[in-house]
Amino acid sequence: MGSVRDKIVQQIRAAKKNIVEVVETVRVRARTEEGHFVKDNPETPENEAWVEKPKSEVKAKPKAKPKAKAKPKAKKVAKKK
Repeated sequence: MGSVRDKIVQQIRAAKKNIVEVVETVRVRARTEEGHFVKDNPETPENEAWVEKPKSEVKAKPKAKPKAKAKPKAKKVAKKK
C-alpha cells in the first residue's frame, strides 16, 4: 500500500500530463509580402482575407504623446534707484 503522500504525488503528476496550453488568437487581415491586403476568393468556402494570429504577435500602435505647450517667459522689470 502506498502512503497518502504517494497518492497525492501521483494525482499531481497525472494532472500535469493533462494540461493543454491554450493560446488566445485574434483575427487580423491577411497581408502579402509587400504589405497589401489579400482579397477573398468567393469561389472557395474559407475566407482568405482574414487569418488568425496568436495574440502576442499582434502589436498595438503606440499612441503619440501630446506635446507640452511652451510657457510664456516672464518679462524683466528694471528697478529704478
